[in-house]
Amino acid sequence: MRKLLLSLLFLPAFGQSQVSLNVSKRYPAHIVYKIDDVVSKFNLSEEKQIKIAQNFMKTDSIVNLALASGTPSNQLKSYYSIDETFLKSLLSVEEMEQYAYEMDKDNRFLAALIVAPNLKLQMGQLSKIRQIKDSLSTTSQKSTKETIQFYNLKLSKILDQKQYSELIKFTYKDLSISEAKADWEIILSLKINTPGKEKEEYQQLLNFHFAKNAFLDKKAELYEKKKQDFLSLKATMMEPPLLIRSKILSDQKHANNKYASVVKFEKELNLSQEQIDLLLLKYLAFENIIIENKENDLNGNFAASKPLPSELDNITKIITPEQFAKWFSLKHKNEAFNKANQSWVALESEGLTKNADKQKVMPELTIYHLNLLIALEKNKSWKTSETRFLVRDAEQKKPELLVQMDNIKRSKAKSENAKNALAW
Repeated sequence: MRKLLLSLLFLPAFGQSQVSLNVSKRYPAHIVYKIDDVVSKFNLSEEKQIKIAQNFMKTDSIVNLALASGTPSNQLKSYYSIDETFLKSLLSVEEMEQYAYEMDKDNRFLAALIVAPNLKLQMGQLSKIRQIKDSLSTTSQKSTKETIQFYNLKLSKILDQKQYSELIKFTYKDLSISEAKADWEIILSLKINTPGKEKEEYQQLLNFHFAKNAFLDKKAELYEKKKQDFLSLKATMMEPPLLIRSKILSDQKHANNKYASVVKFEKELNLSQEQIDLLLLKYLAFENIIIENKENDLNGNFAASKPLPSELDNITKIITPEQFAKWFSLKHKNEAFNKANQSWVALESEGLTKNADKQKVMPELTIYHLNLLIALEKNKSWKTSETRFLVRDAEQKKPELLVQMDNIKRSKAKSENAKNALAW
């Protein structure tokens, strides 16, 4: 299958030809421009270019006579149009199909015909596809969604499963290559590619985007939004680990689990490549369980959900205790700082900061909130006597100003309760 995908990737680029130098020299500029318009979309031999030029020379004679006899010029413009009728007498059936595909890349019958050698289509299959394609000219115009679904229905019956799958991949060729290139540029900018293995890693990206786009086939609009969103989520499980890593490090959309959080701080923690690889494998395994459970719910399968393994347990087996402690500090650093700011504002509102040095108090508040956040997360995950002690210990080290504020709030609450009781 990889060999077939590669062959589809390197099909001739029909829109990269040029007007022959011989044609440019021999024929008037307006004819050269017309030929250039064709070869910009389709690769034409010099012989075919000359035939088109000769046809336009005859057209020039006819149009000049018509102009001389007084025919308005706007009635003669159609003589210079290049359409299928004009090209039919000059091109082979296969060349016409290639040209038509360049003009309508959503036409999956034409796509199948131009990649027929790569898909190893039999004469009978080609005949059926051409027959249905030709019959469409006599049917009423349908929406893009209906047309593509019609293509899929007919082609899935004519092609075998492998041929059909590879054809759908090919229809997303331009998009898949564009997405792979964009991802690769980010990976290179992050310098997380493996020296000497660039070809293999880029190929993994290409394979993923081809597989993802064929799997989703968004142009066919087969599913309602909820199902389509779920399938898009499911497709992320096809992502190669290198792509997941680049998304985490560049703050692109990725799963918000603890493995991703560790990878995000890979430089600060000085993680080894082996540690990163193990974390990414655990990331995928963890998200696969979530998606599998979600799929069961969507399909009405009410069996018990598969339990999720402890992220912290797995992480402690991959990184050192020192790395683990540093990761927790980095992970909660911003939230602790925000909570410290909130505490300072609350203290100000109670008039407790009049004699306080903010530069001294703020670090104390931040350290308190950081230690409490770390203790709470550990207790939430492990629920042991040791983690409960960590929470209690963190709470007992609350800064004196926060203790005073708590006392004021309790006093106010008691007064309010007493007033309510008297009102009754």
